[in-house]
Amino acid sequence: MRLLLALLLAAPALSLPVAVPASRPAYADRTFHSPSVDSFIDSLSKQFLDPDMATLFANTFPNTLDTTVADPDSGFIITGDIDAMWLRDSCNQVQPYLPFLAEDPALDTLLVNLVDRMARSVLIDPFANAFNPDDSKPGDHADDVVTPEMTNGVFESKYELDSLAAFLKLSRGVYENSPTLFKGAGDYGNWAKAVGVAVDTIKNQQQSTAEEMANGGQEYTFSRTTDTASDTLMQSGNGVPAARTGMSKCAFRGSDDATTFPFHVPANAMAVVELRNVASMIEDLGNKDDLPLASDMAELADEIDAGIEKFGKITHSITKEVVYAYEVDGFGNAIFMDDANIPSLLSLPYLGYLDASDDVYQATRRAVLARDSNPFYFSGSAGAGVGGPHQGYGMVWPMAIAVQALTSTDRSEVQACLDSLVTATAGYGFMHESFNMDDAATFTRPWFAWANSLFAEVVIKISEDYPDMIFSDPPIELEAGAVKTIYINRHGEKKWR
Repeated sequence: MRLLLALLLAAPALSLPVAVPASRPAYADRTFHSPSVDSFIDSLSKQFLDPDMATLFANTFPNTLDTTVADPDSGFIITGDIDAMWLRDSCNQVQPYLPFLAEDPALDTLLVNLVDRMARSVLIDPFANAFNPDDSKPGDHADDVVTPEMTNGVFESKYELDSLAAFLKLSRGVYENSPTLFKGAGDYGNWAKAVGVAVDTIKNQQQSTAEEMANGGQEYTFSRTTDTASDTLMQSGNGVPAARTGMSKCAFRGSDDATTFPFHVPANAMAVVELRNVASMIEDLGNKDDLPLASDMAELADEIDAGIEKFGKITHSITKEVVYAYEVDGFGNAIFMDDANIPSLLSLPYLGYLDASDDVYQATRRAVLARDSNPFYFSGSAGAGVGGPHQGYGMVWPMAIAVQALTSTDRSEVQACLDSLVTATAGYGFMHESFNMDDAATFTRPWFAWANSLFAEVVIKISEDYPDMIFSDPPIELEAGAVKTIYINRHGEKKWR
């Protein structure tokens, strides 16, 4: 598993134009094999205009399968250079593989096992964001002072609403694509119990701080001894007080940084989408005992959605336009910024919360992608995009550039994002967590599987929307008499061109 990291660190950093090394691990060194994914890469690679783009796609698309499947039987998938499984990361890492489940039994089993593993993780601790491969061992952050107390199996217990939403999202995605989930495979009873725990946790965090204190105290607190302020919560682990808004509190962001205000608007938007989706999924499954749970989920989604509408919009002090706030407290205080990690304001259409043409989203997007209105939008000689506090000033995240491309309807913007993503590899053949806006060769985390999966999603979107941007035209003849190849659009649908 460490072979990939060695390859990355050994590869030279090149100036533009970027040459891309073929950096997939040898077949025998890969942590999982999917014939359907490999076949898809082979068929698509023959059509790229640029051989380097073909190589970059071949490196990045299978990266999660090649390097992060720690245990196929348990569905445990690590994030990359950290031997732990984040609910959020693992969900997003496997998104591009969902359309292959019906034709690839081993891949289907892996993702069904991942849903089961997520359900078991939520039952271990619904407030935890990351888990150990071994449930019997304490995590690296066992010294944190957390309520509820961390148990063995928990790597870290930073409560992030999007972690629970990720569990729901993967459940729905696998169900829609798998021939076996709850149709002969997967532990439905355990899964339904975990969904109920997730819903109860989200409901509990709707309480105002005053309500919690009147009811015996806050159910979740977190304190860590650290010299990084964003790595712990204010007020001895209690966080900033919250009013009741209908939204659900979120102590930490998708970056694992502490929230400034307790209602993280993008995470609540993601929760709305996935609560509704899984409610429909439960209704479709038809288990009468769980229909009340589906009803509760739909009602909860409506409450959160109404809270976003009432409390989650502000008039930006610079642009003077109505935009979505990044975080609010329900007392009239708000912060406008964006963070590269999904869920983000930029990602709202990608999450399925609204259409990219929505007027408030477009105003929000303009403010997010401007240096004078978003303190974490950086622009330099090596690239421009959203960063965040996690890696500091001037560090652009390829993930945010990918989201910008995935939420754009402008061809020139998509092309610019694609060019920037290629440049950001600095000749290493993979996406990184972040890079310096003036020097792409100065980067963090060379082994970060989620960013690779997201780049692959960008390429697949372009193959649908602007195929001539990356593909030869007319299509290259793959074999005698065959001029078609299959691709997957951004909705996960298989198409021919």
